[in-house]
Amino acid sequence: MAAGNLAVDPVMQLATIGVSGGAQWVAWRQRVPAIVLMLGIGLLAGPLLGVLDPNAVLGDLMTPIISIAVAVILFEGDLILNFHQPRGASQGVTRLVLVWAPLGWITSALALHYVAASVGRFRLCSVGS
Repeated sequence: MAAGNLAVDPVMQLATIGVSGGAQWVAWRQRVPAIVLMLGIGLLAGPLLGVLDPNAVLGDLMTPIISIAVAVILFEGDLILNFHQPRGASQGVTRLVLVWAPLGWITSALALHYVAASVGRFRLCSVGS
């Protein structure tokens, strides 16, 4: 298993640490989850501007590192979960389940129906052919 090209420019490493720390600080000051800003900065630096290519840096280690990062995020979210706070959320959850879930199902079914009809070659049921 190749570790990839871990010899990244030290200036780029310091810039990444600085931008990440800055995003953490801005998130703390604005009282928003830091993951929101980190995601935006990651999308900006990676796919949009092409400044950072994690696949070239990490190689085969990219998938395990992402898995560990997701596990840490979920674990941290579970640690700060407060079970006494969501008592007022029952109205929103009820609305979500009774209104928005069926509406999403109907909209998806209609979209699939019209997209499948417009393509013409796609058959939902190909029994006997």
